[in-house]
Amino acid sequence: MIPAVSFSTEGPCTPTSDVLQFDGDYRVRMCYITGEGETGQARAGVWASSQSGILWFFSRENAEVLVKVLDGCEHNGHRWVFVAPVTDLGFELRVTGPNGETWTHTNEAGTTAPTRSDTSAFRCSGVGSGLESAVIPAGSFQMGCVSGVGCLDAEFPVHSVTIPASLAVGKYEVTFSEWDACVESGGCRHVPDNPGWGRGNRPVVWVSWWDTQDYVAWLSAETGYEYRLLSESEWEYAARAGTRTAYSWGNEIGINRANCDGCGSRWDADRTAPVGSFGANLFGLHDMHGNVWEWVEDCWNESYVGAPSDGSAWLRGGCSGRVLRGGSVFNEPGDLRSALRGLWLIGGRFNFIGFRVARTLTP
Repeated sequence: MIPAVSFSTEGPCTPTSDVLQFDGDYRVRMCYITGEGETGQARAGVWASSQSGILWFFSRENAEVLVKVLDGCEHNGHRWVFVAPVTDLGFELRVTGPNGETWTHTNEAGTTAPTRSDTSAFRCSGVGSGLESAVIPAGSFQMGCVSGVGCLDAEFPVHSVTIPASLAVGKYEVTFSEWDACVESGGCRHVPDNPGWGRGNRPVVWVSWWDTQDYVAWLSAETGYEYRLLSESEWEYAARAGTRTAYSWGNEIGINRANCDGCGSRWDADRTAPVGSFGANLFGLHDMHGNVWEWVEDCWNESYVGAPSDGSAWLRGGCSGRVLRGGSVFNEPGDLRSALRGLWLIGGRFNFIGFRVARTLTP
């Protein structure tokens, strides 16, 4: 979530319910106060589109507000907000974005309300710090090969792990657009190539574990939140989303549920898919199986003997190599299992390795 944007620190009233909703889950609420002190909640007019709408207060024809939330993502990476009030009523208007960030416009009763136009109101998802996250609840689970399908020695012993606090986890793997924003602002030094598949909302590849540390440091500074890679146990907990099967949807790979060599997708064994091309798991996370391998924080160990049980990263063992999870477009279905563990050198880069980010939520 990025900090709220506001033109005033205090409004004359408190808006309590959504009256308009635009594409991308942008919601508008508004309250008003008259010169006589009468307060109420604005209502939506009969005209509205996917990006525009009219709000009105009561039966005064000149007491209306035009609200637009325009898609400027291709122009400057932001959603734009335009508000044109025709009123001298006091009001507070709030536009809330999909990640909970809020844009606010207020007016004092008895003054002519000004028009506002803000072309940087909301950073688009997939650009810079406008990270879309899913909240993963705290809980406990059995880590390792509990499905009995394709188990490998490195996935044992099965052991209980408790994730002590809720997490905000990126709904998608970090994209080229997000990485490029880090490069443009000077936070990331490495400029990864793409293998001719396109950049934009495809997952960034050709990034090492060390490169990911530059990105999370930059994202943390941009947002004011402490982002990081997931620990290996957090990753498996998030990927399983409460399941004990080989994949989050069952023990069979199915058709067109992921991107791999044998998944039945249009990108199979050829190139990465744009993030979010497949359905989310029960925690709201996309592409936990396939597309690109994802770096996690942990050092490599050959088994779970001595592994942490508190959800923390295992930072002892073969730390010149770090753990990869999830499988990729070039792997067969068995390598996409929730329990499957991979290994790559800490400084290594390849066209099938990416990552996603997370942060711990404080109560």
